Amino acid sequence: MIKKIGIVLIVLFSFGCSSTSLIGSDVVVDSTLNDDGFVESSKNDSDFIDAVNDSDFVDAVSDSDFVESAMESDRFLSLFNEAKIHFADALIALHENDTVEVALQLKLTFESLSDIEVFNNLDEIEYKELKSFTNRLIFDFKKFVPDDAKIHDQFTVIDMRESMEYLAEDYISTGSDQKIKIIEDRDGHIPIILNSRVQRIMDYFQSTGRKNFQIWLNRQTKYEPIFNKIFDEKRMPRELLYLSMIESGFKTSAYSYAYAVGQWQFVYATGKQYGLNRDYWVDERRDPEKATYAALEYLGDLYNYFGDWYLAMAAYNAGEGRIRRAIRYNDTRDFWKMSSLPKQTRNYVPTVLAAAIIGMDPEKYGFEPPKKQKKYEYDTLVVKNSVELRSIAKVTSTKYSSLKELNPELRRHSTPNYEYVLKIPKGQKKVVKEALAKNESVKKVKYSEYRVKRGDSLIKIGRMFNVSVRNLMSANNLKNRQPILIGQKLVIPGDGYVQKSTQKTYRNYSSSHDRVTYRVNKGDNLGKIAKKFSTSVSNLRNWNGLNKKGYIHPGQKLTVWTKKTNHSVSSSERKIIYTIKKGDTIGGIAEIYNTRASKIRKWNNFYYGKTIYPGQKIVIYVSNDSSSSTKYYTVRSGDSLERISKKTSVSVNKLKRLNPKISPSKIFPGDKIRIH
Repeated sequence: MIKKIGIVLIVLFSFGCSSTSLIGSDVVVDSTLNDDGFVESSKNDSDFIDAVNDSDFVDAVSDSDFVESAMESDRFLSLFNEAKIHFADALIALHENDTVEVALQLKLTFESLSDIEVFNNLDEIEYKELKSFTNRLIFDFKKFVPDDAKIHDQFTVIDMRESMEYLAEDYISTGSDQKIKIIEDRDGHIPIILNSRVQRIMDYFQSTGRKNFQIWLNRQTKYEPIFNKIFDEKRMPRELLYLSMIESGFKTSAYSYAYAVGQWQFVYATGKQYGLNRDYWVDERRDPEKATYAALEYLGDLYNYFGDWYLAMAAYNAGEGRIRRAIRYNDTRDFWKMSSLPKQTRNYVPTVLAAAIIGMDPEKYGFEPPKKQKKYEYDTLVVKNSVELRSIAKVTSTKYSSLKELNPELRRHSTPNYEYVLKIPKGQKKVVKEALAKNESVKKVKYSEYRVKRGDSLIKIGRMFNVSVRNLMSANNLKNRQPILIGQKLVIPGDGYVQKSTQKTYRNYSSSHDRVTYRVNKGDNLGKIAKKFSTSVSNLRNWNGLNKKGYIHPGQKLTVWTKKTNHSVSSSERKIIYTIKKGDTIGGIAEIYNTRASKIRKWNNFYYGKTIYPGQKIVIYVSNDSSSSTKYYTVRSGDSLERISKKTSVSVNKLKRLNPKISPSKIFPGDKIRIH
């Protein structure tokens, strides 16, 4: 016990306790780049200080700085002491050879240190104390925490070591002493400079990030011509091309944790503000041209407000509110001196500049010459109805994936059910136009319609057709709180697949199967129907042109193919199709038709114990002279003349005529009732 206390005291007093906070690192690490290597955006447009007059705020800053600094100091002190306590616990566990506890306490230590990393304004003495602590931590537990160990979700040992190195750089040289090399500075363009922060990110792209950056360079050749055309049209600097590269790697399908979409990573609200539509069929944030026009308009607004391209790009990443606060807090409009910005944003502008420097001359920095890809060229055609994309691809002799690449904004496998400008391969406009006019080859998608009934609601209808309320509203252009009316027709959106023709399937099955039309009942699903007819769900989908997400609804008619019996009909027999009624059993049906249950099972390919359902049709073979033979029904428990009448399809009056000696109120189980 004394030894444990001694270890704790040694740790607590070996390192002085800081009273202020720690500036974050400027290095690009895993926490800055997502899985695809893209810089994540923290699009935060909220700014409650906007409501406060700027001059009043400036007067208040000097009074509030001390309070804010004290608050940060208290939290830093708390987290640093917490890290040291966990470190001491790890030493104790190491002394006792408890490796599991060592790993746990190291994880907690790293969590505390990663929380400390977000603080600012660390003085030189406190920095030395923290550096001494981290060096001791890494030295004592190197075998438990190798350089690539990811002990915290956003923090590794190598990140910590690099962070401390970059912090030292910040304290050794001030912003004014930084060596800056001007790469390019022309009127109407973004100044391209090289400093230590930009150089670090260039080093990252040339090492760890090389593979991703080469992919981006290759993809750039496809979109650069059309982007430059729009840049020139809007009189915006072409260097903004590299902002899109860092945001998405030029992927139209890029999607971030903050729900930002497309090559320019618009969140829904900002996209809507700048004219990008999103509904059930399209998401214009994925369209290269529409999104570029919107992004340039947004960046133009930011530049007009801040008057500086570095601040405009930082605001594109973090939100203009965050940049306004940074200007006030740091009392400067120099981006490179804004230490209060989040690490993501401090790295964002240097990352764009690093990409631009390498992008101007990739081979100089060790990259392969970009592989030229097919240019983003197309013709346009106005389509007034919903048309399946695969059929258009077939008409134009192109791949479906290529057509989707031309129209990345389409969210379904078809064009919308309203007028839409479709992009088609260059030189194919006439072919598609003729096919649409003749209504040949190009398949139009017919979505289901539902007429609203009394008591219906969008939630109820959505559950009935397995469609979300949002998609129902979008497909029918309904707004929030807009009521639906009895008799109103609603479009039930599907995936945009035309039901596949089943004529070929019918021909293949007609020789060995009987075709049955089944009407879907409430509560039915494909699995239940497949079980009824002793087939598989995949067969039902194929026979009815349903894809894996295809839905069915009450009243819908489905084609089902049932195996033909091997029984050869003789001249003395005839075939009867019997519809199962509620309460029927195979034994009871066999008795009615004076045959055996085993024969009915054989004729219908039923195994013993097979469940039958009301409405199901089965095949029965009876002799031609059976019309003149006498048939009897054996009374069962609970039977009455009315129930027997329903089971045998013989009227109650006829049963009375055929059985004059039996009183309807006095029939007992085991009695024989004549039914024919």
